[in-house]
Amino acid sequence: MSEQIQRNNIKNLELRARMPQIFRVLAIAALAATVIAIGIGFYRAYGYKEFRMKGLPTELSKDVVAEINDYERRETEGDVLKYYIKADKATTFTDNHQELENVFLQVYDDAGEKFDQMTAEKAIYIPAENKNFTAFFAGDVNIETRDALKVKTDQLTYNKETETADAEELIEFSRENVAGKSVGAIVNIRDKTLELLKDVEINAYGNGEGEFKSSDFQRAKITAGHAFLNQLAGKIEFDQNVNINVTPNKNAGELAQPTDIKSDKAIASFTDKELKQIDLNGNVDVYQKPTDANTKWTKTKANRAVAKIDKELKQLELFDNVTIETTANDAKPTKIKTNYALYEKDADKFQLKNGVEIVTVEDNQPTTIHSQDAVYEQSNGKIFLSGNAEIMQGNNYLKGDNLTAQLFPNKKLQNAYVRGNAYLKQSTPERTTEVSGNELNAIFGNDQLLQNANVVGATNTVLIPANADEYSKVTLSALNSIKLNFQAGLLSQMQTEGRTTIMMNAPNNKPDASNKKLTADAVKTVLNANGKDLAKAEAVGNAELYIEPLQSAPANYKTTINAPRFDCDFFETGNNARNCSATGKSKVMRMPTIATANRGTQTLAADKLNAAFNQQTQDIQQFDAVGNTKFTELDRNGIANQITFTASDEVVRLRGGEPTIFDSRARAKAGEIDWDTRNEKSFLRGNVSTTYYSQKQTNGATPFSDVSSPVFITAGDANFDHRTEIATYTGNARAWQENNYVRADKLILQQKQGQLYGEGSVQSLLYDAKKKENGKETIVPVFASADKLFYTKDKNLLRYEGNVDIRQGTDRIVAGVASVVLNDKNEVSNTVAENNVIITQPNRKAVGDYAQYTATDEKVILRGNPARIDDSENGSSQGAQMTVFLREKRVIGESKTEQNNSGRIRTVYKVKKQ
Repeated sequence: MSEQIQRNNIKNLELRARMPQIFRVLAIAALAATVIAIGIGFYRAYGYKEFRMKGLPTELSKDVVAEINDYERRETEGDVLKYYIKADKATTFTDNHQELENVFLQVYDDAGEKFDQMTAEKAIYIPAENKNFTAFFAGDVNIETRDALKVKTDQLTYNKETETADAEELIEFSRENVAGKSVGAIVNIRDKTLELLKDVEINAYGNGEGEFKSSDFQRAKITAGHAFLNQLAGKIEFDQNVNINVTPNKNAGELAQPTDIKSDKAIASFTDKELKQIDLNGNVDVYQKPTDANTKWTKTKANRAVAKIDKELKQLELFDNVTIETTANDAKPTKIKTNYALYEKDADKFQLKNGVEIVTVEDNQPTTIHSQDAVYEQSNGKIFLSGNAEIMQGNNYLKGDNLTAQLFPNKKLQNAYVRGNAYLKQSTPERTTEVSGNELNAIFGNDQLLQNANVVGATNTVLIPANADEYSKVTLSALNSIKLNFQAGLLSQMQTEGRTTIMMNAPNNKPDASNKKLTADAVKTVLNANGKDLAKAEAVGNAELYIEPLQSAPANYKTTINAPRFDCDFFETGNNARNCSATGKSKVMRMPTIATANRGTQTLAADKLNAAFNQQTQDIQQFDAVGNTKFTELDRNGIANQITFTASDEVVRLRGGEPTIFDSRARAKAGEIDWDTRNEKSFLRGNVSTTYYSQKQTNGATPFSDVSSPVFITAGDANFDHRTEIATYTGNARAWQENNYVRADKLILQQKQGQLYGEGSVQSLLYDAKKKENGKETIVPVFASADKLFYTKDKNLLRYEGNVDIRQGTDRIVAGVASVVLNDKNEVSNTVAENNVIITQPNRKAVGDYAQYTATDEKVILRGNPARIDDSENGSSQGAQMTVFLREKRVIGESKTEQNNSGRIRTVYKVKKQ
């Protein structure tokens, strides 16, 4: 604080300190009346000390006993003059009452030098029993004391028995620059009280001398319907529309404030400030009390000591409908309203009760304070509020059960501590910020703008957008504390301790939008410079992010993300998260809002995870997972070093490491895998390798015999339709079980139908195929090649089409089409070849359009136009149909058949034994 401000503060305190002088004049008036009463008592030589005026009795005697004109008397003690009285006329009546005309009285001090003086047009003295009396003064009664107090009234009555002095008419008094008046007054000498009965007014002017010479104020005024002074209790009570007004001098400094106080009742309490006018003579000992712990009592001797007793204001109590208004340098006023106020001068403190309102204005920015009760330490600039306490300054609002505030010198809020149901609200055109908790501390700058707000204990913070159609509502709750920082009065940062939850509710009128909830052990959020939009959020310790769509739909999922830490960035506007990066072991769970067949909860786990959000819907737009990633839905799983999930198409992209998808029946690996979870399809590219855990898991869709052994399929690429259970392998596709295999450019496995289709450069090997030769059964693998291959489990049929070439041992069949029927052991039972059939064996060749081989009887039926068999040893034969009995080594030829009746030749060959 600068030196100038300190000087101004001192002047302001001095101005308030002069208020006791206004009240002090009432006490002086009472003492002056006492002094004058002493003088009248000496006039009658009864030794009575004090009297005042009241209504004159009507039964007084009119019979004169004695009359004295130009009456004059001096009373002395030794050589010291005690009083002097004179009157134009003094009359004594038979009832011993006395009347004086044009009275003049002087009562001197103990030294016989200074005196109190009184004049009146008429005075009446009425004696009573036991040396009591009543004295009446009437007509232009004027009193002037040795302390320069002047009193003027028309009537004054003093009753010795009751020791009361009454003035029923207007009474006016003044001392130096203090003047006052009231209609009627009562002084009780015994109890040392003074009562001003009606229309009380006291004025103090700043152009006086002595204590008022500094002229720090131009005028101070007190008005009331009634006033009562109790000298022993050191109190003055005002009631009935009490008004106190102080007008400072314009040169008193920038902090000098005009003050208006109003109440139904006021009590001013006084305390002894110093001794006043006590003379001690002869061997006087004066003791001085220690001023601190380092000093001792001191004793001083003198022949004479003179001291004064002075009074100063101790406290001022105001009751009912109290208003206090002060104004600094022509600025707008500071106003206090309450039903009770107690001002303690030494502490410069107000105690306010039963409903309090304090309003200050600076640069058209009001600060309004409300509470049930308050303590206002004016010099210290501190306010203690209790009971529904609240402070409003600019766009900031504070409230709570109890509130302690520190004010700047300009009476603006510097900081506030709120305890019990603490609440802070900041309102801007764009947004309302609300903070609540058990304890709250708020700090403001010289510019009246909020700088910091800290809440201890369980707390909640809410950011409510003015534009609910474009901005998300943000709610933040913390278990232990929250710290809010402001820049230029705008919220810039929020930091919590203890389990924290941030709710980000989607804007209105957007049914496709989602709400978000972020939970962690501690959260820090940073806002953009405009104080309107969230920029970043850090969630540390057991962090969880929950996203819930506003509407349920088959394509909408409730998403939960767990990680040790989240770091989130936000879009430039809207308080909507752009992306959240999860550090450490992370897990995502996506639960459908509407259950559908073959769809279930999806999980994604990884060492590190990033979630990107759609700005419009605020729902997940994309997941990027890195390190030991795994995606699961129902029985289907996917693993890779990196997984990317896009919500628009619900595709899981597996990359890096060895991407693999698997379920309870099979697993597949590839260089890249795209898993379309919405359409239940998977696309595998590069070095595809599939393992069906057993032939049974293929639903028998492959022509392999061992139902318990795994089936393997490899290819360049593959597409899986999980819904139809169709797998398509392309690019050097190969399926095998142990030594049996099927190879083609494309293989299509249809599990539900139990079918296998191969296309392009088809090759197959049935390694365990059995062959009967000469009545003996041996295992001879069957090799086949063709353009296409069809396998049907229900018919147990293998069909080859296009350039068919089947070999078993030394036997070979070439045809356009070949169908191989397998038995229940997956062994060759029947083979039919069609279109340009050529069968070759060692030293034998058969040609026809149709050939059928039956394993049970080892018979071959050959048809053609004509069918022909060439044997290097036994010659050749041809006909419409040729039947070869391999076991018997004989051939039967027919010229006509049901299929061909145009033949003309029939030949029978006897096959020789080898």
